[in-house]
Amino acid sequence: MSLKYAKKSQLISYTILATIKACNIVFVAYMIQIMLNVASSGSHDYMHLIRLAALTALGQMCFMASNFIYETMKMGIIRDVNMTLKRANLRYLVDQGDPDVKSGLSLMTNDLKQIETNRITAQLDMIFQGLSFVGAITFAFYSSWQMTLVFLIATLAPALVQMITSPIITRRAEVWAQTNANYTQNVSDSLNGAQATKLYNVRTNIVTRAANAAQDMENALRNMTLTQAWALELIYSAAELFCFIVPCTIGGIMMMQGNLKVGTLVMMVDLAMNFITPVVTLFNEFNQVKSTVPMWEKTQKALDHVMKDDGQKIDHFEGMEVADLSYITNNDHKRIFEGVNLQVKPGEKVLLMAPSGWGKTTLLRLLLGIRKPKDGKILLNGKNVTGNWDAAHNYFSYVNQKPFMFDDTLRFNITLGRKVSDEQLKRAIHQAGLDELVKEQGLDKRVGENGSELSGGQIQRVEIARALLSGRPILLADEATSALDSKLSLGIHETLLKNPNVAVIEVAHKISPEEKAMFDVIIHLDKHTIETKM
Repeated sequence: MSLKYAKKSQLISYTILATIKACNIVFVAYMIQIMLNVASSGSHDYMHLIRLAALTALGQMCFMASNFIYETMKMGIIRDVNMTLKRANLRYLVDQGDPDVKSGLSLMTNDLKQIETNRITAQLDMIFQGLSFVGAITFAFYSSWQMTLVFLIATLAPALVQMITSPIITRRAEVWAQTNANYTQNVSDSLNGAQATKLYNVRTNIVTRAANAAQDMENALRNMTLTQAWALELIYSAAELFCFIVPCTIGGIMMMQGNLKVGTLVMMVDLAMNFITPVVTLFNEFNQVKSTVPMWEKTQKALDHVMKDDGQKIDHFEGMEVADLSYITNNDHKRIFEGVNLQVKPGEKVLLMAPSGWGKTTLLRLLLGIRKPKDGKILLNGKNVTGNWDAAHNYFSYVNQKPFMFDDTLRFNITLGRKVSDEQLKRAIHQAGLDELVKEQGLDKRVGENGSELSGGQIQRVEIARALLSGRPILLADEATSALDSKLSLGIHETLLKNPNVAVIEVAHKISPEEKAMFDVIIHLDKHTIETKM
Protein backbone atom coordinates (compact mmCIF):
# COMPACT_ATOMS: atom_id res chain seq x y z
CA MET A 1 0.00 0.00 0.00
CA SER A 2 1.47 3.34 -1.04
CA LEU A 3 0.12 5.17 2.01
CA LYS A 4 2.55 3.35 4.29
CA TYR A 5 5.14 5.82 2.99
CA ALA A 6 3.20 8.73 4.50
CA LYS A 7 3.88 9.99 8.01
CA LYS A 8 1.78 8.21 10.63
CA SER A 9 0.84 11.53 12.24
CA GLN A 10 -0.48 12.78 8.89
CA LEU A 11 -2.54 9.63 8.32
CA ILE A 12 -4.00 9.77 11.83
CA SER A 13 -4.96 13.44 11.34
CA TYR A 14 -6.40 12.65 7.92
CA THR A 15 -8.47 9.75 9.31
CA ILE A 16 -9.89 11.98 12.07
CA LEU A 17 -10.79 14.68 9.56
CA ALA A 18 -12.26 12.07 7.18
CA THR A 19 -14.39 10.75 10.05
CA ILE A 20 -15.71 14.27 10.70
CA LYS A 21 -16.41 14.68 6.98
CA ALA A 22 -18.27 11.34 6.98
CA CYS A 23 -20.36 12.50 9.96
CA ASN A 24 -21.54 15.39 7.82
CA ILE A 25 -23.58 12.91 5.79
CA VAL A 26 -25.31 11.47 8.85
CA PHE A 27 -25.92 14.93 10.30
CA VAL A 28 -27.68 16.20 7.18
CA ALA A 29 -29.75 13.03 6.82
CA TYR A 30 -30.81 13.19 10.47
CA MET A 31 -31.80 16.86 10.27
CA ILE A 32 -33.80 16.18 7.09
CA GLN A 33 -35.66 13.40 8.90
CA ILE A 34 -36.58 15.69 11.81
CA MET A 35 -37.61 18.59 9.59
CA LEU A 36 -39.80 16.42 7.31
CA ASN A 37 -41.42 14.68 10.26
CA VAL A 38 -42.20 18.09 11.82
CA ALA A 39 -43.53 19.38 8.49
CA SER A 40 -45.74 16.29 7.96
CA SER A 41 -47.00 16.14 11.55
CA GLY A 42 -49.73 18.77 11.00
CA SER A 43 -48.07 21.20 13.39
CA HIS A 44 -47.90 24.90 12.44
CA ASP A 45 -44.86 25.74 14.57
CA TYR A 46 -42.97 27.55 11.83
CA MET A 47 -40.32 28.91 14.21
CA HIS A 48 -39.42 25.36 15.24
CA LEU A 49 -38.81 24.50 11.59
CA ILE A 50 -36.79 27.70 11.06
CA ARG A 51 -34.68 26.95 14.14
CA LEU A 52 -34.00 23.45 12.81
CA ALA A 53 -33.00 24.92 9.45
CA ALA A 54 -30.71 27.45 11.14
CA LEU A 55 -29.12 24.69 13.23
CA THR A 56 -28.59 22.64 10.08
CA ALA A 57 -26.95 25.61 8.32
CA LEU A 58 -24.69 26.33 11.31
CA GLY A 59 -23.63 22.69 11.51
CA GLN A 60 -22.94 22.67 7.79
CA MET A 61 -20.69 25.73 8.14
CA CYS A 62 -18.68 23.96 10.85
CA PHE A 63 -18.33 20.86 8.68
CA MET A 64 -17.24 23.07 5.76
CA ALA A 65 -14.41 24.56 7.84
CA SER A 66 -13.29 21.07 8.84
CA ASN A 67 -13.45 19.94 5.21
CA PHE A 68 -11.07 22.74 4.17
CA ILE A 69 -8.52 21.33 6.62
CA TYR A 70 -9.29 17.82 5.36
CA GLU A 71 -8.47 18.78 1.75
CA THR A 72 -5.27 20.55 2.85
CA MET A 73 -4.14 17.48 4.77
CA LYS A 74 -5.01 15.22 1.84
CA MET A 75 -2.98 17.27 -0.65
CA GLY A 76 -0.05 17.34 1.80
CA ILE A 77 -0.03 13.54 2.07
CA ILE A 78 -0.16 13.16 -1.72
CA ARG A 79 2.77 15.57 -2.10
CA ASP A 80 4.91 13.87 0.56
CA VAL A 81 4.28 10.34 -0.72
CA ASN A 82 4.99 11.50 -4.27
CA MET A 83 8.35 12.91 -3.16
CA THR A 84 9.21 9.66 -1.37
CA LEU A 85 8.46 7.67 -4.52
CA LYS A 86 10.38 10.08 -6.76
CA ARG A 87 13.46 10.03 -4.52
CA ALA A 88 13.40 6.24 -4.32
CA ASN A 89 13.08 5.83 -8.09
CA LEU A 90 15.78 8.39 -8.79
CA ARG A 91 18.16 6.65 -6.36
CA TYR A 92 17.42 3.30 -7.96
CA LEU A 93 17.76 4.49 -11.57
CA VAL A 94 20.98 6.40 -10.89
CA ASP A 95 22.41 3.47 -8.94
CA GLN A 96 21.59 1.06 -11.77
CA GLY A 97 23.13 3.36 -14.38
CA ASP A 98 21.30 1.63 -17.23
CA PRO A 99 22.34 3.19 -20.58
CA ASP A 100 18.83 2.48 -21.91
CA VAL A 101 16.91 5.31 -20.24
CA LYS A 102 13.59 4.56 -21.96
CA SER A 103 11.91 2.78 -19.07
CA GLY A 104 13.38 5.19 -16.52
CA LEU A 105 12.05 8.27 -18.30
CA SER A 106 8.65 6.68 -18.72
CA LEU A 107 8.55 5.77 -15.04
CA MET A 108 9.57 9.22 -13.78
CA THR A 109 7.24 11.17 -16.07
CA ASN A 110 4.10 9.17 -16.82
CA ASP A 111 3.99 6.16 -14.51
CA LEU A 112 4.46 8.14 -11.29
CA LYS A 113 1.70 10.54 -12.32
CA GLN A 114 -0.61 7.55 -12.83
CA ILE A 115 0.37 6.25 -9.39
CA GLU A 116 -0.42 9.66 -7.87
CA THR A 117 -3.85 9.88 -9.49
CA ASN A 118 -4.97 6.26 -9.53
CA ARG A 119 -3.26 4.87 -6.44
CA ILE A 120 -2.32 7.41 -3.75
CA THR A 121 -5.38 9.62 -4.24
CA ALA A 122 -7.61 6.59 -4.72
CA GLN A 123 -6.42 4.97 -1.49
CA LEU A 124 -7.03 8.17 0.47
CA ASP A 125 -10.52 8.38 -1.03
CA MET A 126 -11.10 4.74 -0.08
CA ILE A 127 -10.44 5.62 3.58
CA PHE A 128 -13.04 8.40 3.43
CA GLN A 129 -15.56 6.30 1.52
CA GLY A 130 -15.10 3.42 3.96
CA LEU A 131 -15.76 5.72 6.91
CA SER A 132 -18.79 7.19 5.12
CA PHE A 133 -20.16 3.70 4.59
CA VAL A 134 -19.67 2.71 8.25
CA GLY A 135 -21.27 5.93 9.54
CA ALA A 136 -24.22 5.84 7.18
CA ILE A 137 -25.02 2.16 7.62
CA THR A 138 -24.75 2.35 11.42
CA PHE A 139 -27.24 5.18 11.60
CA ALA A 140 -29.43 3.46 9.00
CA PHE A 141 -29.61 0.29 11.10
CA TYR A 142 -30.55 2.40 14.10
CA SER A 143 -33.38 4.06 12.14
CA SER A 144 -34.78 1.06 10.23
CA TRP A 145 -32.95 -2.24 10.18
CA GLN A 146 -35.42 -3.78 7.70
CA MET A 147 -34.82 -1.15 5.01
CA THR A 148 -31.08 -1.25 5.67
CA LEU A 149 -30.96 -4.99 4.97
CA VAL A 150 -32.83 -4.43 1.71
CA PHE A 151 -30.30 -1.83 0.59
CA LEU A 152 -27.34 -3.99 1.66
CA ILE A 153 -28.52 -7.06 -0.24
CA ALA A 154 -28.92 -4.85 -3.30
CA THR A 155 -25.22 -3.89 -3.19
CA LEU A 156 -24.26 -7.43 -4.29
CA ALA A 157 -25.10 -6.48 -7.90
CA PRO A 158 -22.42 -3.74 -8.32
CA ALA A 159 -19.94 -5.93 -6.40
CA LEU A 160 -20.37 -8.70 -8.98
CA VAL A 161 -19.76 -6.23 -11.83
CA GLN A 162 -16.54 -5.07 -10.15
CA MET A 163 -15.24 -8.63 -9.79
CA ILE A 164 -15.75 -9.24 -13.51
CA THR A 165 -14.20 -6.00 -14.78
CA SER A 166 -11.15 -5.76 -12.46
CA PRO A 167 -8.92 -8.34 -14.27
CA ILE A 168 -9.71 -6.77 -17.64
CA ILE A 169 -8.60 -3.35 -16.38
CA THR A 170 -5.33 -4.81 -15.06
CA ARG A 171 -4.51 -6.33 -18.45
CA ARG A 172 -5.29 -3.09 -20.26
CA ALA A 173 -3.04 -1.22 -17.81
CA GLU A 174 -0.10 -3.53 -18.58
CA VAL A 175 -0.48 -2.87 -22.31
CA TRP A 176 -0.63 0.87 -21.70
CA ALA A 177 2.55 0.83 -19.56
CA GLN A 178 4.45 -0.98 -22.32
CA THR A 179 3.28 1.26 -25.16
CA ASN A 180 3.92 4.37 -23.07
CA ALA A 181 7.54 3.34 -22.48
CA ASN A 182 7.98 2.76 -26.22
CA TYR A 183 6.48 6.18 -26.99
CA THR A 184 8.84 7.89 -24.54
CA GLN A 185 11.85 6.27 -26.20
CA ASN A 186 10.66 7.28 -29.67
CA VAL A 187 10.26 10.91 -28.63
CA SER A 188 13.72 10.87 -27.04
CA ASP A 189 15.23 9.36 -30.22
CA SER A 190 13.47 11.90 -32.42
CA LEU A 191 14.76 14.88 -30.45
CA ASN A 192 18.29 13.56 -29.98
CA GLY A 193 18.57 12.54 -33.64
CA ALA A 194 17.07 15.72 -35.06
CA GLN A 195 20.31 16.88 -36.71
CA ALA A 196 20.87 13.56 -38.45
CA THR A 197 17.29 13.49 -39.75
CA LYS A 198 17.64 17.01 -41.14
CA LEU A 199 20.95 16.13 -42.79
CA TYR A 200 19.54 13.13 -44.65
CA ASN A 201 16.08 14.66 -45.31
CA VAL A 202 14.25 11.97 -43.38
CA ARG A 203 12.40 14.17 -40.91
CA THR A 204 9.01 12.92 -42.09
CA ASN A 205 10.07 9.30 -41.52
CA ILE A 206 11.18 10.00 -37.96
CA VAL A 207 8.07 12.05 -37.16
CA THR A 208 5.90 9.25 -38.55
CA ARG A 209 7.79 6.69 -36.47
CA ALA A 210 7.22 8.68 -33.27
CA ALA A 211 3.62 9.47 -34.23
CA ASN A 212 2.90 5.76 -34.74
CA ALA A 213 4.28 5.06 -31.27
CA ALA A 214 2.11 7.89 -29.92
CA GLN A 215 -0.92 6.39 -31.68
CA ASP A 216 -0.26 3.00 -30.08
CA MET A 217 0.11 4.63 -26.68
CA GLU A 218 -3.05 6.72 -27.06
CA ASN A 219 -5.00 3.67 -28.24
CA ALA A 220 -3.81 1.69 -25.22
CA LEU A 221 -4.66 4.60 -22.90
CA ARG A 222 -8.09 4.94 -24.53
CA ASN A 223 -8.75 1.22 -24.11
CA MET A 224 -7.73 1.32 -20.45
CA THR A 225 -9.74 4.43 -19.54
CA LEU A 226 -12.69 3.30 -21.66
CA THR A 227 -12.75 -0.03 -19.83
CA GLN A 228 -12.67 1.85 -16.53
CA ALA A 229 -15.51 4.12 -17.71
CA TRP A 230 -17.60 1.17 -18.91
CA ALA A 231 -17.00 -0.66 -15.63
CA LEU A 232 -18.08 2.42 -13.67
CA GLU A 233 -21.17 2.84 -15.83
CA LEU A 234 -22.13 -0.80 -15.31
CA ILE A 235 -21.58 -0.47 -11.56
CA TYR A 236 -23.73 2.70 -11.36
CA SER A 237 -26.44 1.17 -13.54
CA ALA A 238 -26.57 -1.91 -11.32
CA ALA A 239 -26.67 0.36 -8.29
CA GLU A 240 -29.50 2.47 -9.71
CA LEU A 241 -31.59 -0.59 -10.54
CA PHE A 242 -30.95 -2.83 -7.55
CA CYS A 243 -29.93 -0.30 -4.89
CA PHE A 244 -32.53 2.47 -5.42
CA ILE A 245 -35.50 1.48 -7.55
CA VAL A 246 -36.20 -1.86 -5.86
CA PRO A 247 -35.54 -0.69 -2.25
CA CYS A 248 -37.54 2.52 -2.75
CA THR A 249 -40.48 0.48 -4.06
CA ILE A 250 -40.34 -1.71 -0.96
CA GLY A 251 -40.06 1.39 1.24
CA GLY A 252 -43.09 2.94 -0.46
CA ILE A 253 -45.14 -0.16 0.26
CA MET A 254 -44.05 -0.07 3.92
CA MET A 255 -45.04 3.61 4.13
CA MET A 256 -48.44 2.86 2.61
CA GLN A 257 -48.92 0.18 5.25
CA GLY A 258 -48.09 2.68 8.00
CA ASN A 259 -44.85 0.93 8.99
CA LEU A 260 -42.59 3.82 7.86
CA LYS A 261 -42.81 7.59 8.18
CA VAL A 262 -42.18 9.86 5.21
CA GLY A 263 -39.24 11.54 6.95
CA THR A 264 -37.65 8.18 7.74
CA LEU A 265 -38.09 6.97 4.17
CA VAL A 266 -36.48 10.13 2.72
CA MET A 267 -33.70 9.86 5.30
CA MET A 268 -33.13 6.18 4.38
CA VAL A 269 -32.93 7.07 0.70
CA ASP A 270 -30.46 9.82 1.52
CA LEU A 271 -28.44 7.50 3.75
CA ALA A 272 -28.62 4.76 1.12
CA MET A 273 -27.03 7.17 -1.33
CA ASN A 274 -24.28 7.59 1.24
CA PHE A 275 -23.66 3.97 2.04
CA ILE A 276 -24.32 2.56 -1.42
CA THR A 277 -22.53 5.36 -3.29
CA PRO A 278 -19.39 4.87 -1.13
CA VAL A 279 -19.50 1.15 -1.94
CA VAL A 280 -19.80 1.89 -5.66
CA THR A 281 -17.03 4.47 -5.35
CA LEU A 282 -14.87 2.00 -3.45
CA PHE A 283 -15.26 -0.48 -6.30
CA ASN A 284 -14.25 2.21 -8.80
CA GLU A 285 -11.30 3.31 -6.66
CA PHE A 286 -10.23 -0.32 -6.38
CA ASN A 287 -10.26 -0.55 -10.18
CA GLN A 288 -8.17 2.62 -10.32
CA VAL A 289 -5.62 1.05 -7.96
CA LYS A 290 -5.58 -2.14 -10.04
CA SER A 291 -4.77 -0.09 -13.14
CA THR A 292 -1.49 1.01 -11.52
CA VAL A 293 -0.23 -2.49 -10.66
CA PRO A 294 2.41 -2.64 -13.48
CA MET A 295 3.73 0.83 -12.56
CA TRP A 296 3.65 0.09 -8.83
CA GLU A 297 5.70 -3.09 -9.27
CA LYS A 298 8.49 -1.02 -10.81
CA THR A 299 8.30 1.52 -8.00
CA GLN A 300 8.20 -1.20 -5.34
CA LYS A 301 11.51 -2.51 -6.67
CA ALA A 302 12.98 0.98 -6.22
CA LEU A 303 11.50 1.35 -2.73
CA ASP A 304 13.02 -1.98 -1.68
CA HIS A 305 16.41 -1.11 -3.17
CA VAL A 306 19.13 -0.17 -0.70
CA MET A 307 21.85 2.08 -2.09
CA LYS A 308 25.22 1.03 -0.76
CA ASP A 309 27.41 3.61 0.92
CA ASP A 310 30.25 4.12 -1.56
CA GLY A 311 31.83 7.13 0.10
CA GLN A 312 34.97 5.30 1.18
CA LYS A 313 38.05 7.53 1.11
CA ILE A 314 41.34 6.00 -0.01
CA ASP A 315 43.98 7.22 2.45
CA HIS A 316 47.02 5.83 0.67
CA PHE A 317 47.99 4.10 -2.57
CA GLU A 318 50.88 1.67 -2.73
CA GLY A 319 50.41 0.48 -6.30
CA MET A 320 48.30 -1.57 -8.71
CA GLU A 321 49.07 -4.88 -10.37
CA VAL A 322 47.21 -6.54 -13.25
CA ALA A 323 48.21 -10.18 -13.82
CA ASP A 324 47.35 -12.35 -16.86
CA LEU A 325 44.01 -10.66 -17.47
CA SER A 326 41.72 -12.02 -20.19
CA TYR A 327 38.14 -11.24 -21.12
CA ILE A 328 35.44 -13.17 -22.98
CA THR A 329 32.05 -11.66 -23.81
CA ASN A 330 28.99 -13.12 -22.10
CA ASN A 331 26.75 -13.11 -25.16
CA ASP A 332 28.77 -14.63 -27.99
CA HIS A 333 31.72 -15.89 -25.88
CA LYS A 334 34.18 -13.98 -28.03
CA ARG A 335 37.68 -13.57 -26.62
CA ILE A 336 38.51 -9.85 -26.57
CA PHE A 337 42.02 -9.97 -25.16
CA GLU A 338 44.23 -12.19 -23.02
CA GLY A 339 47.49 -12.14 -21.09
CA VAL A 340 47.37 -8.46 -20.07
CA ASN A 341 49.96 -7.60 -17.42
CA LEU A 342 50.41 -4.17 -15.90
CA GLN A 343 52.01 -2.53 -12.89
CA VAL A 344 51.37 1.06 -11.84
CA LYS A 345 53.26 2.88 -9.11
CA PRO A 346 51.99 5.92 -7.21
CA GLY A 347 52.16 9.01 -9.44
CA GLU A 348 53.27 7.01 -12.48
CA LYS A 349 52.00 7.99 -15.93
CA VAL A 350 51.14 4.97 -18.11
CA LEU A 351 49.96 4.99 -21.73
CA LEU A 352 48.16 1.92 -23.06
CA MET A 353 48.11 1.78 -26.85
CA ALA A 354 46.17 -0.52 -29.16
CA PRO A 355 44.17 -0.18 -32.39
CA SER A 356 40.45 0.65 -32.37
CA GLY A 357 38.31 -2.33 -31.40
CA TRP A 358 41.02 -4.04 -29.35
CA GLY A 359 39.03 -3.66 -26.10
CA LYS A 360 40.74 -0.76 -24.34
CA THR A 361 37.51 0.60 -22.82
CA THR A 362 36.62 -2.92 -21.67
CA LEU A 363 39.99 -3.11 -19.90
CA LEU A 364 39.23 0.11 -18.01
CA ARG A 365 35.83 -1.30 -17.03
CA LEU A 366 37.59 -4.35 -15.63
CA LEU A 367 39.90 -2.13 -13.59
CA LEU A 368 36.86 -0.31 -12.16
CA GLY A 369 35.19 -3.60 -11.25
CA ILE A 370 32.21 -3.04 -13.56
CA ARG A 371 32.97 -6.30 -15.35
CA LYS A 372 34.64 -9.55 -14.36
CA PRO A 373 37.51 -11.09 -16.38
CA LYS A 374 37.61 -14.66 -17.62
CA ASP A 375 41.05 -15.17 -16.09
CA GLY A 376 43.60 -13.14 -14.17
CA LYS A 377 43.37 -10.76 -11.26
CA ILE A 378 43.61 -7.10 -10.32
CA LEU A 379 45.39 -6.08 -7.13
CA LEU A 380 45.16 -2.66 -5.46
CA ASN A 381 47.40 -2.10 -2.45
CA GLY A 382 48.02 -5.85 -2.61
CA LYS A 383 44.31 -6.66 -2.21
CA ASN A 384 42.47 -8.68 -4.84
CA VAL A 385 39.60 -6.48 -6.12
CA THR A 386 38.86 -8.37 -9.35
CA GLY A 387 35.29 -7.74 -10.47
CA ASN A 388 34.48 -5.95 -7.21
CA TRP A 389 33.06 -2.49 -7.91
CA ASP A 390 32.59 -1.66 -4.22
CA ALA A 391 36.24 -2.40 -3.42
CA ALA A 392 37.81 -1.00 -6.60
CA HIS A 393 36.07 2.10 -7.92
CA ASN A 394 37.02 4.48 -5.09
CA TYR A 395 40.65 4.27 -6.25
CA PHE A 396 39.82 5.75 -9.64
CA SER A 397 38.67 8.94 -11.28
CA TYR A 398 37.69 8.87 -14.95
CA VAL A 399 38.05 11.20 -17.94
CA ASN A 400 35.83 10.28 -20.90
CA GLN A 401 36.21 11.18 -24.53
CA LYS A 402 32.74 12.73 -24.37
CA PRO A 403 32.11 13.82 -20.77
CA PHE A 404 28.53 14.32 -19.68
CA MET A 405 27.58 17.86 -18.71
CA PHE A 406 24.58 18.63 -16.53
CA ASP A 407 22.37 21.53 -17.58
CA ASP A 408 23.46 23.47 -14.50
CA THR A 409 26.17 25.84 -13.34
CA LEU A 410 29.88 25.45 -13.90
CA ARG A 411 30.29 25.02 -10.14
CA PHE A 412 27.84 22.10 -10.02
CA ASN A 413 29.46 20.41 -13.03
CA ILE A 414 32.85 20.55 -11.34
CA THR A 415 31.77 19.57 -7.83
CA LEU A 416 28.80 17.36 -8.84
CA GLY A 417 27.09 18.68 -5.72
CA ARG A 418 29.88 17.61 -3.35
CA LYS A 419 30.70 19.91 -0.46
CA VAL A 420 34.24 21.15 -0.93
CA SER A 421 36.18 24.05 0.49
CA ASP A 422 36.88 27.14 -1.60
CA GLU A 423 40.57 26.28 -1.46
CA GLN A 424 40.02 22.77 -2.82
CA LEU A 425 37.80 24.08 -5.60
CA LYS A 426 40.24 26.82 -6.54
CA ARG A 427 43.13 24.35 -6.66
CA ALA A 428 41.23 21.90 -8.90
CA ILE A 429 40.20 24.74 -11.22
CA HIS A 430 43.81 25.91 -11.49
CA GLN A 431 45.23 22.41 -12.06
CA ALA A 432 42.62 21.75 -14.76
CA GLY A 433 43.43 25.00 -16.57
CA LEU A 434 40.02 26.60 -16.01
CA ASP A 435 41.23 29.83 -14.41
CA GLU A 436 40.53 31.95 -17.48
CA LEU A 437 37.00 30.55 -17.99
CA VAL A 438 36.07 31.05 -14.33
CA LYS A 439 37.50 34.58 -14.38
CA GLU A 440 35.50 35.52 -17.48
CA GLN A 441 32.23 33.71 -16.81
CA GLY A 442 32.16 32.94 -13.09
CA LEU A 443 31.27 29.69 -11.36
CA ASP A 444 27.55 30.42 -11.59
CA LYS A 445 27.59 30.36 -15.38
CA ARG A 446 25.13 27.78 -16.71
CA VAL A 447 26.81 25.46 -19.19
CA GLY A 448 23.64 24.54 -21.11
CA GLU A 449 22.32 21.14 -22.14
CA ASN A 450 25.23 18.76 -22.81
CA GLY A 451 27.61 21.67 -22.18
CA SER A 452 26.40 23.61 -25.23
CA GLU A 453 27.81 26.88 -23.83
CA LEU A 454 31.33 25.43 -23.51
CA SER A 455 33.94 24.46 -26.09
CA GLY A 456 35.18 20.88 -26.41
CA GLY A 457 38.42 21.74 -24.63
CA GLN A 458 36.58 23.45 -21.78
CA ILE A 459 34.33 20.42 -21.33
CA GLN A 460 37.37 18.16 -21.09
CA ARG A 461 38.94 20.46 -18.51
CA VAL A 462 35.75 20.41 -16.44
CA GLU A 463 35.98 16.61 -16.51
CA ILE A 464 39.60 16.80 -15.37
CA ALA A 465 38.66 19.20 -12.56
CA ARG A 466 36.02 16.70 -11.41
CA ALA A 467 38.64 13.97 -11.37
CA LEU A 468 41.23 16.02 -9.50
CA LEU A 469 38.69 17.26 -6.98
CA SER A 470 37.84 13.67 -6.06
CA GLY A 471 41.36 13.22 -4.66
CA ARG A 472 41.61 9.65 -5.92
CA PRO A 473 45.05 8.18 -6.57
CA ILE A 474 44.53 6.86 -10.13
CA LEU A 475 43.08 8.78 -13.06
CA LEU A 476 41.78 6.74 -16.00
CA ALA A 477 41.62 8.53 -19.35
CA ASP A 478 39.62 6.85 -22.12
CA GLU A 479 40.60 8.32 -25.50
CA ALA A 480 40.25 11.63 -23.68
CA THR A 481 41.62 13.86 -26.45
CA SER A 482 40.96 11.89 -29.65
CA ALA A 483 38.16 14.27 -30.68
CA LEU A 484 40.27 17.42 -30.14
CA ASP A 485 42.76 19.16 -32.41
CA SER A 486 46.46 18.56 -31.81
CA LYS A 487 47.11 21.85 -30.00
CA LEU A 488 44.19 21.38 -27.66
CA SER A 489 45.10 17.73 -27.12
CA LEU A 490 48.63 18.70 -26.13
CA GLY A 491 47.31 21.27 -23.65
CA ILE A 492 44.95 18.74 -22.08
CA HIS A 493 47.77 16.22 -21.71
CA GLU A 494 49.98 18.79 -20.04
CA THR A 495 47.17 19.31 -17.55
CA LEU A 496 46.57 15.60 -17.04
CA LEU A 497 50.18 14.57 -16.59
CA LYS A 498 51.80 17.37 -14.62
CA ASN A 499 50.32 16.40 -11.25
CA PRO A 500 52.91 14.21 -9.43
CA ASN A 501 50.39 13.02 -6.83
CA VAL A 502 48.08 11.24 -9.28
CA ALA A 503 48.86 8.12 -11.28
CA VAL A 504 47.44 8.28 -14.82
CA ILE A 505 46.43 5.36 -17.02
CA GLU A 506 45.40 6.52 -20.48
CA VAL A 507 44.21 4.33 -23.33
CA ALA A 508 44.62 5.61 -26.89
CA HIS A 509 45.05 4.35 -30.41
CA LYS A 510 46.67 7.49 -31.79
CA ILE A 511 48.80 10.09 -30.03
CA SER A 512 51.54 12.59 -31.02
CA PRO A 513 55.25 12.09 -30.20
CA GLU A 514 55.19 15.20 -27.94
CA GLU A 515 52.38 13.68 -25.90
CA LYS A 516 54.04 10.27 -25.76
CA ALA A 517 57.15 11.85 -24.27
CA MET A 518 55.15 12.93 -21.21
CA PHE A 519 54.45 9.33 -20.10
CA ASP A 520 56.74 7.22 -17.93
CA VAL A 521 55.63 3.92 -19.47
CA ILE A 522 54.08 3.09 -22.86
CA ILE A 523 52.55 -0.37 -23.28
CA HIS A 524 51.50 -1.65 -26.70
CA LEU A 525 48.69 -3.97 -25.67
CA ASP A 526 48.30 -5.68 -29.04
CA LYS A 527 52.03 -6.39 -29.30
CA HIS A 528 52.71 -7.07 -25.59
CA THR A 529 55.67 -4.66 -25.68
CA ILE A 530 56.69 -2.00 -23.16
CA GLU A 531 58.55 1.29 -23.61
CA THR A 532 60.00 3.06 -20.58
CA LYS A 533 61.80 6.35 -20.09
CA MET A 534 65.53 6.04 -19.94
